[in-house]
Formats: sequence, C-alpha cells, structure tokens
Amino acid sequence: MAESVTVRWGWQRVGELALAEGKLRFPRVPNRAGIYRFRLTSAAGALTGVYVGEGDPLPRRFQHYRAPGPSQRTNLRLNPILVSTLTAGGAVGVEVTTEALAVAADGTATSLDLSWKAARVLVERAAEVAARMAGEPVLNL
Repeated sequence: MAESVTVRWGWQRVGELALAEGKLRFPRVPNRAGIYRFRLTSAAGALTGVYVGEGDPLPRRFQHYRAPGPSQRTNLRLNPILVSTLTAGGAVGVEVTTEALAVAADGTATSLDLSWKAARVLVERAAEVAARMAGEPVLNL
C-alpha cells in the first residue's frame, strides 16, 4: 500500500516590508521557528512575485535579508528585488506560520515541530508547490 502525508498550514499576515535609510525593515514576527511568505505587488496592485522560505528563529532569518553577507546567495538575490519593489511604489506583504500539521492517509493528524529543519523544509516546499499550482509567479529557484 502506498503511504502518503498531507501537509496543512495557515498563513498569518504580520505586516509589510518598509524601507528605512535604504535598508529593509521587517514587521514584528514571532521569535520562533517557522515558514514565511513574501507577496510582492506592483504600484498598480498586481502580484509580481511570491517567495517562500523558512527560518529558526524567524527574526534572525529576516535580518539576513536586511544585511546579506557575501556568501548568502538567496539573500543577495532577493534583497535588490525587495528593495526595488518598494522603491517603485509597490508593496511586499509578509505572512508567517509557526504551526503545521502532517495528516496521514488514515486521517491521523500530528503537529509538526518546526524547530526541526526537515519539518520546516517539508512545509516550505509544500507552500511553494501550492503557489506554483495556483499560477502565482514564484521567485524560489
């Protein structure tokens, strides 16, 4: 018999990115492990990109976008996209989840411990796939 697991999570909108002295300023997020989603919209309100990531804890992960180090390829790639979206009058909404469930084929639900990297990556990838299936312009490579 084939095994299967369904992953369930819900997004909580925590605010929008802003620019302060040319640097990204993030809304307050829980000081916990979790998954995050950036939703980029143009000045006209059209969705121009979605990026899904994970971090433990979330505030520290966001700090890397604010001041990317030379070896942080994702941060170096996304920072100018986020900054240019805001500079052009667009918006970047920030959503997070710090809770998720794994539901087995028999319907048994188990809470995922998002402090566990494998659980975070599972939810992150499921959220990325869901965005692609919805036809959203996903910025994840």
